[in-house]
Amino acid sequence: MAKQISVSDEVYGILMKAKGSKSFSEAIKEMVKGRNNLDDVMEFFGMLKKGNSMSRLEKLIEAERKGSLGRNAEW
Repeated sequence: MAKQISVSDEVYGILMKAKGSKSFSEAIKEMVKGRNNLDDVMEFFGMLKKGNSMSRLEKLIEAERKGSLGRNAEW
């Protein structure tokens, strides 16, 4: 069964470019396939033990947030 969703014009443009001749469903499925939140979290495991400061962690989080459709990353 098909579902209807709403996305911003920016996201629509990104999807249009990414999908090529594929359907939107196929393009979205490929974009999210293989993403694992545990892997995302494990990237930071032990970070502070390696002598990295909290500011480095904050910079990584800020970069991820900015890359996530322009979310504001103010602390």
